Amino acid sequence: MKLLQTCILAASFLSLASQARTIANTEFSEILSPVAEQPQLHLNGASIRSYYYLVDTYVGLLYMENPANSAEAIVSDEGYKRIIYHILVNRVSGRRIAKAMYDALQLNVSREEAIQLEDRLDQLVKMFDSKMKRGDEGYVDYVPGVGSRVVIKGEVKGILPGKDLYDALLKIWVGENPVSRRFKEEILDYNQGQLAAD
Repeated sequence: MKLLQTCILAASFLSLASQARTIANTEFSEILSPVAEQPQLHLNGASIRSYYYLVDTYVGLLYMENPANSAEAIVSDEGYKRIIYHILVNRVSGRRIAKAMYDALQLNVSREEAIQLEDRLDQLVKMFDSKMKRGDEGYVDYVPGVGSRVVIKGEVKGILPGKDLYDALLKIWVGENPVSRRFKEEILDYNQGQLAAD
């Protein structure tokens, strides 16, 4: 009986280990369990954002209710999503990250779209008002029918309406002009991540 219990316990540990992905010496869960209105989310892809190929700034992770391998499918999907920024540098201003997001976003939307998003983007930048250090996380959820919920270091900063804003944020990573080609490929790499976890 003890041998059977030991085998079951070992299998449980192996199962849990196989559901995590290690990036920059940190383990990230392949699956986020459902909480309140948030359904179960799957890690679609993850990558390290480096500036000038020298400084690893953050691990970017995209979790989705309905994982997909194409940019078009990810952006058009109506399900729940989460973009996470896991900080790798010793210290950085949240505003600096938000400003970099703002600049990158301008490269992936039309002038007309940028004008429609301007007020909400200004609010988004203001929500990233905290100093962040290695290991801190900020994330933006797309809550279907509600909008983009911004959470910095566990504190809900607010909700910005409209799916168009979240679509624009996704395009920073998977649009025509992503932060880097490698970053885009790794965010779109859902099946590969699943193979690694199996």
